[in-house]
Amino acid sequence: MDVLPHQLEPAVSLLRGDGCRILLADEVGLGKTIQACLIVAELRARGAADRVLVLTPPGLRDQWHEELARRFAIDATIADFRAVRRRAADLPPDLNPWTTWPVAIASIDYVKRPEVLRAVLQCRWDVVILDEAHRVANDGDRRQAASALSSRAGYVVLLSATPHSGDAAAFRSLCELGSHGDRLLIFRRTRQVLDAAVGRRIHRLRVRSTPAEGGMQTRLDRFARAVRTERGEGSRDVWIALALLRKRAFSSAKALHLSVTRRLDVLAGVASSATQLLLPLDEYGESTDADAAPEWHAILGLQDVGHERRLLGALASAAELAARSESKIAAIRRLLRRIREPIIIFTEYRDTLAHLERQLGEPSALLHGGLSRLERSAALDAFGRRCVRILLATDAAAEGLNLHRTCRFVVNLELPWNPMRLEQRIGRVDRIGQTRTVHACHLVGGDSGELRLLDDLRARIAQARSDIGAPDPLDGALNDTNAEAVGSDHADVESELRRVRLQRALPATVAVIDRPLLAVARNRHTRARLQQRSLSLWECALEDMRHRVVGSCLVPMLNAPPDSGPLVLDAAAAWRSSAMRAAQAFAAAGLARSEAIATALERDEVATLQPGLFDRRAHVAHAALRAAQAEAINAQAIRTAELRLSAEVSVCPPHLRLVLVPRS
Repeated sequence: MDVLPHQLEPAVSLLRGDGCRILLADEVGLGKTIQACLIVAELRARGAADRVLVLTPPGLRDQWHEELARRFAIDATIADFRAVRRRAADLPPDLNPWTTWPVAIASIDYVKRPEVLRAVLQCRWDVVILDEAHRVANDGDRRQAASALSSRAGYVVLLSATPHSGDAAAFRSLCELGSHGDRLLIFRRTRQVLDAAVGRRIHRLRVRSTPAEGGMQTRLDRFARAVRTERGEGSRDVWIALALLRKRAFSSAKALHLSVTRRLDVLAGVASSATQLLLPLDEYGESTDADAAPEWHAILGLQDVGHERRLLGALASAAELAARSESKIAAIRRLLRRIREPIIIFTEYRDTLAHLERQLGEPSALLHGGLSRLERSAALDAFGRRCVRILLATDAAAEGLNLHRTCRFVVNLELPWNPMRLEQRIGRVDRIGQTRTVHACHLVGGDSGELRLLDDLRARIAQARSDIGAPDPLDGALNDTNAEAVGSDHADVESELRRVRLQRALPATVAVIDRPLLAVARNRHTRARLQQRSLSLWECALEDMRHRVVGSCLVPMLNAPPDSGPLVLDAAAAWRSSAMRAAQAFAAAGLARSEAIATALERDEVATLQPGLFDRRAHVAHAALRAAQAEAINAQAIRTAELRLSAEVSVCPPHLRLVLVPRS
C-alpha cells in the first residue's frame, strides 16, 4: 500500500498515550480501514491486542478479511452462524467458540442477537472496531450490543465517514460509545486539505413529471387530505407516515403502486399479491431489510373502510398508469445513451431497483440488502470485469465498497432523507486512487414536492458542516475546514513516515543474530567519507517489566571502542527521554481505562433471580450469569496487573549490532 502521512496519525497518537478511543471520521475514500488495520497491527506488535473484534455491516466482512490478510498478514476469521456452528461441533460443549478466534470479523446484525451477544460478551476483547459506526448510534439493538462490547474493550476504534447527518443527538450518542468518561480522539480530514482530491462535479437534473405522474400526485394529495382531516393536522405520526408514502412516490410510481396494492389486499382480506424480494438468512445477520418496502402505518387507516378503499383504488390505478412511462427512468435512459462508461445508479428501495432493471432493458448487475455473500460477490465481479456496465444498487452498496477503478459516474434516482447517504454513494467512486473527474447526478422531481425535500437536506447539511466540517454532496462546495486530530504531532508522524519508507527499502527478510556483524564498505563514496575510520551501529532499547521491547533506536559512532556503552547512552539521551515518556503515557492510558472497566464490571449487578415453579432452569441461568460476571472481573484484574507491569519501563544495555570498516 502507499504510505500516506495522514494514515499514520491515529496510530502514532494512540501509541503516544493520547487516549484509547478513536473516531476515524475522514471523508469517504481516504483509507479509514487501512488506518484501523494499522492501529491493530501496532497494538498486536506491542502485545496489547491479542484479541480483536471487528463489527461491520454484513457486506463488508470479506473486505475487512482481505485487507487484514493481504496488507498486514493478520489471519482473521469471519465469524458468522456457519463458522460458529462448525467450530462448536469440534469443541467440548462447555467451551465458547468465540474464545478460539484471536481476530474475529462479525456482522453487527448477527452479534446483536441476544444468544450470540451473551457468548461474545463472555470473551475478553482487547480491541473492538465498529465500522460504519453511525449506523449503531441511534439504533436500539445495534447500539445496545455495540455499547456493551465497546465498554469492555481496552481500545475502541469507530469508523464513519458520515458521523453527523445533521442530528446532534445521534452524533453525541456515537461519541459516547465505549466511554468511561475518557477522552475520544477525533480525526477528521478532508480531500482538499490532504491534496487527495480529483475533480468532482455535481449535477442536479430537474425532471418534469408526466401527466400520468401528475394525476398520481393529485390522488395522493387527496388521500393525504382525508387522513389529516380525520387524524388531525398536528399529528406527528400522521406526518411521518404520509412522508414515507410520498417518499415511495419520489422513488418510483411502481414503488407507490406496490405499497398501495398491498394495503388494498389487506382491506380485501386476501394475501398480498405483490411479490417482494426475500431476505435469505436474515435471522443470522447476513442481510438487511433497510431497502425493503416500509410497512403500511396503521394510522393511515380511515374509519370509513369503503371510502379508504375508493381513494386507494384510484391512487393504485393512477400509479399503475404512471409506472408504464416514468419521467426519471426516461431521464436515465437519456443519460445512458450519452454516457458510454460504467455507471452506478442508486435508489432507496429494492422494488424500485427491480422495476428499474426491467424498464432499462440493458444488462445490469443488482446489489441490494437481500443478497447472500455469494450473490453480492458475483454482482460486484460482473461489474468490476465490465461484463455489464450498469450497477443498480440500494444503500446496501453505499458503504465500504471500492469501485473507483471501475467507475466514476454516480446517478441518484431520488434524494434520501439523510444527506450523508449521498456522500456515501459518491464515495464509492471518489476515493484515493481515482484518476479522473467524478460525476454525480441527482434526479429531482421539479413538480412533485421533492424540491421541498431538497431545501430540508440543505439545512441539515449546513448544520453538519457547522458542527464537524461535513462535505456538501448536494452542491459540491469545497470544505475548507479540517477538524484537526486531537493531540496530533506532525514531527512524530514525519519521523515515523521516514522510518517506514527506509525500512520498506531494505530487504524483506533480515537475519537476526546476537553477535555484531562486520561489514566492508564497497561504495567508494562511503569509503571516502569514512577516511580510514570505522563506523559502529549500536542499538539502544527500552523494555517493560514483562521483558518486552517497547522502543529502540540505532546510534552511530565513529572509531568507538568496544566499551562505548556509556557514550551510546549519552548520545541517545534525547531519544531515550522522549521514548520513555511516550511508552509510559501509552501504558498509563491503557491502565486508566482498564481500571475504569474493572470498576464498571464490579458495579454491574446481575438481574434478580425469578425462579420457576417446576424446574431449576432459572437457577441455572442465573448461576451462569454470575459465573460469567465473576470470570469477566477476574480477567480484567489480570489485564490490569499486566498493564501495571507494562507501565514500568527501564533502559537496556546498548548492543553493538554492526561495524563498518573502509577496507578488508
